Amino acid sequence: MRLLARHLEQLLAYHSWAYQRLLDSLQQVDDTAYHAPCGLFFSSLHGTLNHLAVADRIWLARVRQEPAPFDRLDAQAVADRRLLPMYLAEGIRAWQVVLARYDDDSLIQPLAYRNLRGEPQQRSLAEIITHVVNHGTHHRGQASAALSMMSLATPAMDFIYFQPESP
Repeated sequence: MRLLARHLEQLLAYHSWAYQRLLDSLQQVDDTAYHAPCGLFFSSLHGTLNHLAVADRIWLARVRQEPAPFDRLDAQAVADRRLLPMYLAEGIRAWQVVLARYDDDSLIQPLAYRNLRGEPQQRSLAEIITHVVNHGTHHRGQASAALSMMSLATPAMDFIYFQPESP
């Protein structure tokens, strides 16, 4: 059985769904407000979404044992706001392809990688995917709070709304 793998597949599907909910909600924000500093750790809504795109791809490269595509967590992955949703979606599809290659036993085996400072690290793919999704949840929440502070509608992005109650 692939119980852990199915759970991680569900987390990645949630990650995609939550991104889409936030991106849809951000349509109400004009370009000036979208790029303006609004008190977030990565300054603006755009900076926050770019950080998520960068972090997702850095972790993906680590798992694939590829060179880091960015050397800073505040790098800009995509300058054009209209192209960022596609970039995020492509990243999640790439994660799903990686995950499909693993069974439950291999998901808990340590993977060696280096952090951005070049220091050796080890984590299992299960831990890494959980981290990537949780990290996205953290920053999507910040973006949602920014929308609220702008007196704009905020999306419901809780996992429980993604995964309705089972009969």
